[in-house]
Amino acid sequence: MPGYWLFVTLHVMAGALALGCFWAAAWLRKGSPRHRAVGKVFLLAMTLIVLTSVPITVQFAWYRQQPLSALFLVYLMALTGNALWLSWRAVTDKRDWRVLVARPGWALSLWPMLLSAIAVLAVGLGIGQPLFVAFSSIGLWAGWRMWRFARRGPQRADWALRQHYQSMLGAGIATHVAFFSIGMRPVWRWLQAHLSVPAVVIELFPWLVPVAVAVLASCWLERRYGRSRSAAATSR
Repeated sequence: MPGYWLFVTLHVMAGALALGCFWAAAWLRKGSPRHRAVGKVFLLAMTLIVLTSVPITVQFAWYRQQPLSALFLVYLMALTGNALWLSWRAVTDKRDWRVLVARPGWALSLWPMLLSAIAVLAVGLGIGQPLFVAFSSIGLWAGWRMWRFARRGPQRADWALRQHYQSMLGAGIATHVAFFSIGMRPVWRWLQAHLSVPAVVIELFPWLVPVAVAVLASCWLERRYGRSRSAAATSR
């Protein structure tokens, strides 16, 4: 593809910026001006990652003739785009959840993710690919949560905060998956050459460990901010 190297270069540079901003925002005081500023840079970098993923997906689908890789990239783009949109709109529409679910972006972020997750699950089951099956559950779970939220509304007063940090963690998964699976590729090759590590472990570790860490981080954030907000609400 003409200019493919440029898209890859922009993709890598945006990924490095997003990775740094993710951890900077994580350590800064939540809601502070610096936290918000770094968060905006993170969202912009992640948006560039999604946009540059389009020609990369075309490269895999048409030029390399790797339709399964292209399908998985489409799913990752939809999953990441969903997380970015929700993390942004959960803050801007925090005063009224009905405004959030009524926006066109709600459906545009939901259905591509959900349909591509179903496709990835079907393909994964058909070819016996555990990575496809495991990762498809993320999109299915996120889609179910959005569907339930749109029907029932928020179950807690701090729904916007929870939606924001859960979505930011989802976007952070993408940056860490890229780092572990691509940036650390020489490490995995060395392990395969020098140690008796099962190939399935090498294949799944870069993808599933960031998800597991994000789940633990979500639980920690829930304990820290969920309890404090509940206590504040009770005192009022």
